[in-house]
Amino acid sequence: ARIAVILNDERWVPESASRSNTRLLKTRLLRDRAAKATLIPLYAEAPTPEEKLDQLTAGLDGHLPISVLLLGVGTDMHTASLFPGADQLELALSNDAPPLLAMRASGAAEPRITLTAPVLMAAMNTHVLITGHAKRAAVEAAQHMTPQEAPIRAMLPNAKVHWAE
Repeated sequence: ARIAVILNDERWVPESASRSNTRLLKTRLLRDRAAKATLIPLYAEAPTPEEKLDQLTAGLDGHLPISVLLLGVGTDMHTASLFPGADQLELALSNDAPPLLAMRASGAAEPRITLTAPVLMAAMNTHVLITGHAKRAAVEAAQHMTPQEAPIRAMLPNAKVHWAE
C-alpha cells in the first residue's frame, strides 16, 4: 500500500484495448498483495493525449523522483516512448522538458504519452532489462550513438543493464 507504480509510457488506447500497458500491468503485476499499490495513470479518456496532458502530469505530483526505474529497449533503440525520429524527441530529451509529453513516431502504431528524459534520468535506481541477442546488440550500438539517434543512450550512464537470452 506504500508503493506507487507509474508506467514509463502508455499507448493512447483505453484500458480495455489489448495493446494497453495499463491493462497488462494490472493483469500481470498488480495482483494479490501487489494490488494494494497505487497506480498513477498515464491514460484518461480523450481523443488525443494532448487533451489530458496537464491532468496526467498533475497526477505525478509527490511521486517524483522515481525510486526504482525499470526500462526496456526496442531493437530501434527506443525506450519508454522516446523513439528515434519521434515528433517531440528533441524536446523530450532536453533538460527543460516537462515531465510528460505526447509522442508520435513512425515506429508506433498509435499516439503515446511518455515520461521524458529528465524524469527518467533523475530516477534513484535505473535498470534496463533486455532479452535476446538483437536487443543486446542494439544497446551495445547505442553506446556509440547520440540520444537523438538512440534514445536509450541517454539512460545508459546511470543504468544497470540486465540481459537474458
